[in-house]
Amino acid sequence: MTKRDMYMDNAEAEALVQQAVKPELSEEVQDRRLVWWRDARFGMFIHWGLYSLLGGVWKGKEVPGAYGEHIMLRGQIPVKEYETVAESFNPTRFDADAWVSMAKEAGMKYLVITAKHHDGFALYDSAVSDFNIVERTPYGRDPMKDLAEACRNHGVKLCFYYSHSMDWHHPDSQGNTHDYPNNIGAWDDLESWIDDEDKRTRYERYLNEKAFPQLQELLTQYGDVGLIWFDCGHKVTDEQGQRFVDFVRSLQPDCLVNRRVRRDGFGDYGNSGDNQLHIRINRKDWESIHTMNHSWGYKKTDHNWKSVKGILHNMIDVFSLNGNYLLNVGPTPEGEFDEKSVEILQGVGRWMKQNGESVYGTTGSPIGKPQWGRCTVKGQKLYLHVFEWPASGELIVPGLRNGLIRAYLLADPEQRPLKWERAGKEDIRLHVHAAALDPDATVIVVEVEGAIDANPVKRLMAKDYVNRFGAFDGDIEGKRLRYDTGKKDRDVATGWSEAADHIRWNYRAASAGTYAVTAVYGAQEGKAGGTFAVETNGQLLSGVVTPKGDGYAFFAQPLGTVRIDEPGNYGLTVRAETITGEVLMNLKEVQLHPIEP
Repeated sequence: MTKRDMYMDNAEAEALVQQAVKPELSEEVQDRRLVWWRDARFGMFIHWGLYSLLGGVWKGKEVPGAYGEHIMLRGQIPVKEYETVAESFNPTRFDADAWVSMAKEAGMKYLVITAKHHDGFALYDSAVSDFNIVERTPYGRDPMKDLAEACRNHGVKLCFYYSHSMDWHHPDSQGNTHDYPNNIGAWDDLESWIDDEDKRTRYERYLNEKAFPQLQELLTQYGDVGLIWFDCGHKVTDEQGQRFVDFVRSLQPDCLVNRRVRRDGFGDYGNSGDNQLHIRINRKDWESIHTMNHSWGYKKTDHNWKSVKGILHNMIDVFSLNGNYLLNVGPTPEGEFDEKSVEILQGVGRWMKQNGESVYGTTGSPIGKPQWGRCTVKGQKLYLHVFEWPASGELIVPGLRNGLIRAYLLADPEQRPLKWERAGKEDIRLHVHAAALDPDATVIVVEVEGAIDANPVKRLMAKDYVNRFGAFDGDIEGKRLRYDTGKKDRDVATGWSEAADHIRWNYRAASAGTYAVTAVYGAQEGKAGGTFAVETNGQLLSGVVTPKGDGYAFFAQPLGTVRIDEPGNYGLTVRAETITGEVLMNLKEVQLHPIEP
């Protein structure tokens, strides 16, 4: 079940570019289309539909599966029975103005709502299919019209999610094989059916009868639409994916299309996997999507709420990598945001109200990922988001070659200058207050002279911080070693079955120093084992893998110390010495702890 969940939400994020994609419009047109989206940075995702009424429970039993919106598939609920759910869907407490106001107060600039999810139910008045909120429910109104008006009134961009590749209600689409046994299965890959004339022909019928006509409704009945957010594009062909892009362009040329319309290379911007915390960036413009708990649609038993601090750190990390952040709410069947979602949105909103300048219209960090936090930039201003305040009262801004005009705390209305001096040619030392102003993330503004000139290579910190070399920040070389999904506790290098495979990081030392080295890894009992070496500056430290648990119960193993004799650029490499199991280990990170004299 876990594997299937991961495939459903992450396969489209991992699909490789297989061939050239039809050229889009000129770069100038593309940039013009993306202006509002790049400036916005932060949006609200809303998953709402018939599944919200069920809340993950069918006939008194919780249905297995992480996502409440997948209950029709997971519970094998027949179409005719699922249709009866609509008879009780009556969200009388829905208030479009309240929804959009809450998004705006949280600092969000655009809103993406599930106009139709995989269950095939249209959350708007559709003439194409009567399986919609107006014709099948006692509510009898079109909430998309209300949302369109509220978004216009509040200056928030209205955007639609549309499940183009899967529709479990339509007999010719994909996913529903309990009602339609000859249908394409929910987990069938493209290659398994593309040469099957019957399945291919029927699937084209679904596209032509429902998907394209409903898209036309969404793009012609609600005014300007900021973007169409497609999903599970790995289940359509390149030609079909491009047809969707072209169709959207033909109706609203400025409407954006996300990468999940097909795969990497398609659409205006890229997407991460669902709730992916760590990512390897391969596209300039991209978006990360996250839930506040686990499920996207409302689920009664899902109380796995993330903290405001955790969400803020995650979103700031995304901003520092030049990405947008889409945070999901799963409204209740009555049409309200639940109490905990409201609490989290208000917490994020408080931070954004004070620090929004460091988010809107910014681009990614020119100084990499400092150990103390993250950085964004706008013009000649660097915004330093400090997650971990320096105990010494000195904050090193690494890799910044520019001279400074001034530095100050963004939350300080008087913008009182912080003292600073150069710490070598490439670093700045700021003298900061004894304690952070904001326990979640304090923002320091650094204004520089001239165009920003920076070195993004990681700089070792000689005090205050542990120097962490995360697997997703390293460069893998070899046949089998690969990056895991990047989700919670899956930020590892995995599949280490070839002794020649290795992972390497580059770093810079500003001074001589001694560091204690620790390897953090997981090793599954009965499958992992062997020995490995960490090498830097000609020094080699060896470790013996200790298997424990399922491979994701992480173990911090001290390996010894290394000495950096002089300033300069260095490499850090982890190699296998012997592999005695099926794999060596799942490597999470290598740590260099400064040993102060």
